[in-house]
Amino acid sequence: MPIATNVRGALERASWIRRMFEAANKLRAERGDALVADMSLGNPCNEPPAAFFEALAAEARDRTGLRHRYMTNAGYPEVREAVARHLAGRTGLPYEAADVCMTIGAAGALNILLRTLLDPGDEVILSSPCFVEYPFYVENYGGACCMVPPGEGLVPDAARLADACTANTRAVILNAPNNPSGRIYPERFYQDLARALAIRSAQLSRAIYLIFDDPYHHLWFTERPPPEPARSYDQVLYVSSFSKDLGLAGDRIGYVAIHPGAADREDLRRALPFALRALGQVNAPATMQRVAARLIDHPRDDVRAFYRRRRDRLAGALAEMGLEHPPLDGAFYAFPKCPEPDDMVFCRRMLDKGLVLVPGSAFATPGHFRISYAVDEDVLERGISILRKSL
Repeated sequence: MPIATNVRGALERASWIRRMFEAANKLRAERGDALVADMSLGNPCNEPPAAFFEALAAEARDRTGLRHRYMTNAGYPEVREAVARHLAGRTGLPYEAADVCMTIGAAGALNILLRTLLDPGDEVILSSPCFVEYPFYVENYGGACCMVPPGEGLVPDAARLADACTANTRAVILNAPNNPSGRIYPERFYQDLARALAIRSAQLSRAIYLIFDDPYHHLWFTERPPPEPARSYDQVLYVSSFSKDLGLAGDRIGYVAIHPGAADREDLRRALPFALRALGQVNAPATMQRVAARLIDHPRDDVRAFYRRRRDRLAGALAEMGLEHPPLDGAFYAFPKCPEPDDMVFCRRMLDKGLVLVPGSAFATPGHFRISYAVDEDVLERGISILRKSL
């Protein structure tokens, strides 16, 4: 069966990841789960809060108003209003329901955004390390990626990002707390980036958007919550979901939110729902929209405590092993420097021993490896033991 050229190229680049996961499944079948520690995936291991099941039960009992039909493509007005109020409370900015489009997870949100923004040949700036699938999403719409190396401590370099922008640049994508590094970027970085992008936008006579991929926002272990880039830059397009913090990754509910000061606010308000429809997504799942609206302001203290225990255990173990890594500010990943020259060879060697990791090369950052602590505590202990014995 013929496969599109861009899909074939993506498959080839991702094939070694697939082979690693398949090898891990084979190991489990051969050795049993008790001898394998799969710490490769960012798959939440926390149960959703009790409030989720209560909200879901309430929605299931409600038989009024034909609640499972199509709605406007952007989502229920009352759900979008709840998201807008939440973002207004976080940022102090006057978000409105019309600025919000409900989506099939954050990945769906990124795809409708890029479908809206990109013409063939347009560019998107990425800062390494970054989520492995960003380039695939950009290429879906004929775009090209420019990967920019980070500054000290794997924090993006504002000047480098701005200098990389050309007449074809439409957006910069950032994600923090970051997958894979766990870094939270300081507010000063967003201020510097805002000034640099504003200057570059004026020089190029077109807005350069900052797509901020924010699904880990509530998973922070610093003294304060992560800074809000929308406070510094008017061209921020928030992308988020309820997948990581509330343990709802498989339920696929997320959103895009347009900055109230965005240059093309009205055009974006019209275009995003159209892109969602054009991509065949139609609308985000009806029941999950309503459940998400009930949970958007639900406290996340318990889930932070759940992952903090794992984070502290892994950080202590990595320190004992002498493995240097960026600060574990948030999300549920560590990104240590690789103890061997070739991170892919190292991860294959760990796989042979029963520990499944992801090489930093997958995130455009060779010389590191990612280890996810979104795992049961017994898997975490098994993984630490295998890693310690292998060094």
